[in-house]
Amino acid sequence: MLLLLATGLPARTETPAEARAAYIMEVADSLVKARLARLDSSIMEHRLDETVKRRIVNYIENWPITATRLLSRSARYFPIFEEQLIDAGMPLALKYVSVQESGLRPFATSRVGAGGLWQLMPGTARERGLVVNEVLDERLDPELGCAAGLDYLRIQYERYGDWTLALAAYNCGPGNVNKALRRAGGKNRTYWEIRRFLPRETRNYLPYIIAAAYLMAFHHEHDVHPAPMDLDMQLTEAITVYRELSLHRVIQITGLKPEVVLELNAQYLRGYLPGLPGGHRLRLPQRVMPAMRTYLANHPEGRPETAADLPWTSPLLKTGEENTDRHYGQYRTAAGPQDTTLRQVAVANQLPVDQLAVWSNRGELDSLTTGEELIFFRVDHYRPYDPRSRDVPPPAPMVEMMPTTPVRIPKRRAPRTRPVLPVAPPAKKSGFGTLLKSWFE
Repeated sequence: MLLLLATGLPARTETPAEARAAYIMEVADSLVKARLARLDSSIMEHRLDETVKRRIVNYIENWPITATRLLSRSARYFPIFEEQLIDAGMPLALKYVSVQESGLRPFATSRVGAGGLWQLMPGTARERGLVVNEVLDERLDPELGCAAGLDYLRIQYERYGDWTLALAAYNCGPGNVNKALRRAGGKNRTYWEIRRFLPRETRNYLPYIIAAAYLMAFHHEHDVHPAPMDLDMQLTEAITVYRELSLHRVIQITGLKPEVVLELNAQYLRGYLPGLPGGHRLRLPQRVMPAMRTYLANHPEGRPETAADLPWTSPLLKTGEENTDRHYGQYRTAAGPQDTTLRQVAVANQLPVDQLAVWSNRGELDSLTTGEELIFFRVDHYRPYDPRSRDVPPPAPMVEMMPTTPVRIPKRRAPRTRPVLPVAPPAKKSGFGTLLKSWFE
């Protein structure tokens, strides 16, 4: 401050948010550090610096709506990501990368063209085997987008042998990371050692991922609760469809709201599965899958469909059912003597740990006591397929219609001669004398 006064430069004033963040983190530094030390350190050291502090305070104090939505979306997407990570043999903590990349929004698109939950560029996605065109964008598929993103991350890890550098390369490209390594003076460096030589966005990349992991694990300690979300969006299932299929048809068969079907299948940009070799993933709420499977079994590709065979005339087609949570039941389970973590209870009940954490408003790293109750949901009522077979009068016979002829503008010609109309002689103007004469007649 004395130096600033001596040079005549004005002192920088802290904003209210910065002052509040400084106060909170000054008091809670030791507690936050202890919590960060409990997080999975298989991909990085969870350091607590000013960038991490500000991000945590933003989540908890300044962005409460964003934080609650992230928690709800984690129950929807993290189980899918964990399946992909286990299959790829990669650390489960990598699922938090998607929070920073897209905010767990399936339609997220960056200003440079990256798209999907893992924000892949079109060229990178195509190199990983995904289809990206005007009809189908598989980057928006939660499973395929995650698989391609993890494949690209694995390539970067094989390049550098360090997850922090691999994550930096995922964000800004290996060229920028190599340049930063050269400027730092050696190859055997970590992200934290070359951080100041990286682009500005990448300097904050890992700290923001650390803050996201903290939020997911310890949100309940700050009275941050998940936002409400329909169970139809959380308890979902995917099947592979080997045919062309309109999402409009899916809506008719399942009775779901159109926005639910479209959001769960964001990759179909024109509203239909194009039927490419290898099939396409169709994701729907678990409770409507019996109806969908019955339809696909009863109406194989190539078989003609008629209105009598399909539920064309549902009055709910445009809006869908409103109270979908009534099809689900809430259940409780208790931690046993051998259950010390939430993941152990989740495995015992065959549940995704992230869903159990959100539904019970707990953190994955919470210590459990014997008999402690946790909440989960399961489908109670599945939607059956509606065959539309009723005792009704037969329909009127079809009348064969004549083919229509396109309307064309006729070619008209003006007649060569036109009749000459008689023209009356022009009337003479009456002068003042004529007018004066008429007054005395």
